[in-house]
Amino acid sequence: MNSRLVGYHIFLLSESLDSTLMAKGCVMGNIREEKKLGVKELAAYGIGNCIGSGIFVSMGTGIGYTGTSIILALIVANILVLFAYAYKTLMSGMFALPGGAYSQAAILQPPILVGVSALSNLFSGLAFAMYAISFVEYASTVFPNLANFEKIIAIAVITVFFLSTLKGSSFMGKLNFIMVAVLIISLIVYVLTGLPQVDYSSILPHDGYFGGGAMGFIMAVAMMAFACQGATLPVEMTADAKDPKRSLPKAILLASLVVTVVYVLISIVSVGVLPVEAVENKNLGVVAREIFPYPVFVIFILGGACFAILTSLYGAIASRPHPMMATIKDGWLPQWLGRTTEKGYPYAMMIVFYVVAIIPIFIDMGLDTLISLMMIPIMILNLLNNILMFPLVKKYPGAWKNGFFAIPLWMLKIVIVLAILADLLISVALFTTLEGGEGLFIIVMVAALFAYSYYRLKKGYVNLSDIERVRREAEENISASLS
Repeated sequence: MNSRLVGYHIFLLSESLDSTLMAKGCVMGNIREEKKLGVKELAAYGIGNCIGSGIFVSMGTGIGYTGTSIILALIVANILVLFAYAYKTLMSGMFALPGGAYSQAAILQPPILVGVSALSNLFSGLAFAMYAISFVEYASTVFPNLANFEKIIAIAVITVFFLSTLKGSSFMGKLNFIMVAVLIISLIVYVLTGLPQVDYSSILPHDGYFGGGAMGFIMAVAMMAFACQGATLPVEMTADAKDPKRSLPKAILLASLVVTVVYVLISIVSVGVLPVEAVENKNLGVVAREIFPYPVFVIFILGGACFAILTSLYGAIASRPHPMMATIKDGWLPQWLGRTTEKGYPYAMMIVFYVVAIIPIFIDMGLDTLISLMMIPIMILNLLNNILMFPLVKKYPGAWKNGFFAIPLWMLKIVIVLAILADLLISVALFTTLEGGEGLFIIVMVAALFAYSYYRLKKGYVNLSDIERVRREAEENISASLS
């Protein structure tokens, strides 16, 4: 999954660095515009959030599961993910909520689910390990000796990036911008250079097209869902959107379509140049070495793949303090975790994230396992949110009838059922990738999140006033829009 920083910088690129755009807190990925954003700008934000490290990290694993049909798997994965996050898209067409996803949660979720959603951010620490391991794997295709020190280098990379957030360095923000630009160019060059070298007869349906059978295809779809998330991120730009109840749904749908096309082109090159056996469970560097002259190959690996992964790693680390400090402030976590330095850096909470990040490296967790451990809790929460969507429509029938979609309720029920099935399919498929006690670990951890949230609520540790305030503001906004 990519960081908000990636989407932000893609958005800047799409505007050709228009001088009217003002960035607030570049390191944290916040953005403030002096003009309202239309469908094009909002879609660019979602596209940028999707396209990046996820495809570099998970493509080889997906090919390993299903072979040449990875192209079809990516199409299905994008559709499934769109349904998996249906509640966000549907709500964006009903309400113009300036608070974005936070306001959506306040309107949609009961307090305990708000707590579970907030606490589930702890799982994002697993992404740090995944990015660091992937970085070493790609760098090793240029410098093979690095593979002998994978764990040391991965931990060192995580450590350096954690330290870089101590002062909220503007230098890192500027460097991140450059890396994002380079990775975009690298992906374009990869596609344009690779397409003429593709053996198109090999990627058309044939005997063995579904290399891993029906189950392998489902596994590939679930695994590639990791790279397809993010198209709903324009919801966070509601306050800056022009006619948000129309522009946001359009932007989300457009972003999903563009991401599907881009991923299909990347997958065609990835499985059409070399035999599947040569690329399955390997990174894109194997194909890049075949299609590029060596100097260009080096630039693609270091400037494209490595930069994509590093930008996501940095964005993921740098974006943690604000939501987690809010979680602590509201009482979902003990107050001692909110301890900060004199300059306000939340060192206690960041140490917890650091430990979560390096543990998987020490115990040799594979990339598919890390993806599963991160995605399953997200899909479970999505499932619950999608279930809550129909009661929300019944509560605000006027908002639904006057909204962007405004389909009959029987049709909405079908959409919600499909959304629930999408969440279930991805969750169950990823669950089967877990071995030994990993599956039990996920079950225990999700149950623990609910139990701990209930405990904090029952004991009165949680300050519900902020949630109630956001809910009241959202309801006032809804009433005003319908009057």
